[in-house]
Amino acid sequence: MNLPSHGVTDTYRLINGEGDGLSGLAVDIIGGTTAIIMSSAAWCEIHKNHIIFSLEKSLREHPSYIDVDVEVIWRNTPSRLIQDGYEVDNTGLKNDDVSVVATESSVKYLTYPFSDGQKTGFYCDQRENRMMIAKYCENKRVLDLCCYSGGFSLNAMIRGKAASALGIDSSQDAVDAAVANAQLNGLDRADVSFIRDDIASFMKNAIERNDEYDVVILDPPKLAPSISSLTKASRKYHSLNRDAMNLINKSRGGLLLTCTCSAAMTQHSGGQYFLSMVNTAALSAKRQATLLQVNGAAPCHTQSPASFPAGNYLTCALFFVGPSDI
Repeated sequence: MNLPSHGVTDTYRLINGEGDGLSGLAVDIIGGTTAIIMSSAAWCEIHKNHIIFSLEKSLREHPSYIDVDVEVIWRNTPSRLIQDGYEVDNTGLKNDDVSVVATESSVKYLTYPFSDGQKTGFYCDQRENRMMIAKYCENKRVLDLCCYSGGFSLNAMIRGKAASALGIDSSQDAVDAAVANAQLNGLDRADVSFIRDDIASFMKNAIERNDEYDVVILDPPKLAPSISSLTKASRKYHSLNRDAMNLINKSRGGLLLTCTCSAAMTQHSGGQYFLSMVNTAALSAKRQATLLQVNGAAPCHTQSPASFPAGNYLTCALFFVGPSDI
């Protein structure tokens, strides 16, 4: 997988739980200097010292880290551990805002691996998809819905040479992070901007203003955490995708990159459920949607289909949305 790749990508998933035969254990390398161990199983807590020792030893022996003092951070998921009957003591965890610069595909991001919380501050599972859509963004107007820290927007601008990019997210922290990342990469605020808003409200208002974009990216958070919530979630996915299509250039058409990180949605009906929902949304939008490509998570997010099919959680589908007949 050529990870890490010097000067290009230093942030990736090193161990991916069940995909690597280590249920409940994940390790992310951030910025080539920080390793975050994420524990969600009692056996990890019991063997914590041995896991840290083994990781540090392996990194010291790897050619990419021989001269690097990689700092190891241990995080856990108390709710999962309590289910295993394991009592969690997190009183020793430090919490500060020291940043680590992560590089992915030559794009830089500020991350905060030492701050309180369970996440690393960066999602590297969309790495290949960010690069893929960037190829189609030259001189295009890009709309990035649920932009988080700006990954799709930044790739569209830096790698894809987009004319402009607008990112929308309901979290002010996410918007602040995206703005900081744009500045870190030397992007002009006139070309790339980020707004805090509910994406459904934003799209409704944008449609009323007759706003149009050439490329729309829709990457919402998990809407279907389980199979029981699938019907309700599919209605939400349907309305979001319908409105996203209504913002695509009506005279020429354009591209929609639509995602779901819900395993229940990805796996239902052999993977066709989500794609069928998008086609139904296209009918509601009175637009023709042609499927061009379907991807999953970046290959560093290894899978074990036989023992843990839920590891196949991410669907990222690229559609060409044709011109409007209206």
